Amino acid sequence: MRRFLVLPIMAFCGCVGISNVIDNARTCARIGVVANPELSWPKSAAKLQKAFAFYKDRNVDVIVVLGNLTKDGSMGQYRVLAQAWDSVFRNPVKGIDPNPPRRIFVLGERDRERFKDEFASELGGDVSQHGGEFEVNGFRFRAVCGHPVSDGVPTFYSDGKMALTDELCWYPRKSPNFNAGSISGVEIKSGYEPVPKAKSVAQGLLVTVYSSKIAVSRFDFGDMETVADDWVIPRYSTLGVSKLDDRAPQFWDDVQLRALRGFEANKGPSYRIVWPPVLARHTGVRAHSYEVDVLMAPKDGGQEIVVKRRYVLSPNFYRSEDRDVEPVSCRFYESELPSDSKFRFAVTPISSFGVRGRTVTVAP
Repeated sequence: MRRFLVLPIMAFCGCVGISNVIDNARTCARIGVVANPELSWPKSAAKLQKAFAFYKDRNVDVIVVLGNLTKDGSMGQYRVLAQAWDSVFRNPVKGIDPNPPRRIFVLGERDRERFKDEFASELGGDVSQHGGEFEVNGFRFRAVCGHPVSDGVPTFYSDGKMALTDELCWYPRKSPNFNAGSISGVEIKSGYEPVPKAKSVAQGLLVTVYSSKIAVSRFDFGDMETVADDWVIPRYSTLGVSKLDDRAPQFWDDVQLRALRGFEANKGPSYRIVWPPVLARHTGVRAHSYEVDVLMAPKDGGQEIVVKRRYVLSPNFYRSEDRDVEPVSCRFYESELPSDSKFRFAVTPISSFGVRGRTVTVAP
């Protein structure tokens, strides 16, 4: 059995770069966290198996899987979960792990309670219907479905299928609560234009506990790459409150928007507005989304008015900055645009915290 330094519960605040973790700092514990596998048929477990293999290679102490574990809570779907685990840790061909990590499976709203009675003994490990606290080498944590309470216990939660590039996954930073994202795709918030590729997302956390810090790495198991810098939170005797980032994402001075004329057989003429993504390497803050307005000048003069509005995301918003290089675009059809007045298009970058940057416009 592995032996680690046992320490009391830590309190965390602030956010610094991973380089600030001492190179020779002793690792006290590792935790793998994924959410929303929503298993149905055996093929649906491929992403979860990939995550299990990733965590096995990193010798984690605990793997937490937050519901919904299954698509609709049938017994066959729970067996798919058990088979996904066995394929990695009990596979007679690949090798049976003599010391597998502890398992904590937290049931979601679609997961039926009978799982606890009829299947827990076969699956083994910890099974909790509503989640709760657990301990890893002397450190206390909590795992829940839904939004957590802020009482100082580091909590992994699953509240919507957010992309882990969204800094609101650690919010409001009054307590160390971390959204585990989703291993079964990202759900686009109501009011945003759809991003079909987001359904392929398979993200989760690798949490490394040191004697004085905790590092939370965000991974996409499709790309097998990190999606953002680690959150690294130092240990303090009391829990502080970290101020939300009030910096604005900004277009650079010579950025150029394009308004491209087009035509679709079923919808008629259109304009597609195209611009490069706003990334942190440009002006320090990555844009979470963009507000795109059609501005029309009233015939009698005065201030321009908004006649149409869209909210859009970069096509690779869920990936790391290095992979978010495709142009962002938004389409307006001629039937949506003023026919008797001049108009122009305006694009405003917005951060995860709702801070708006400088608006850039282009005329058709």
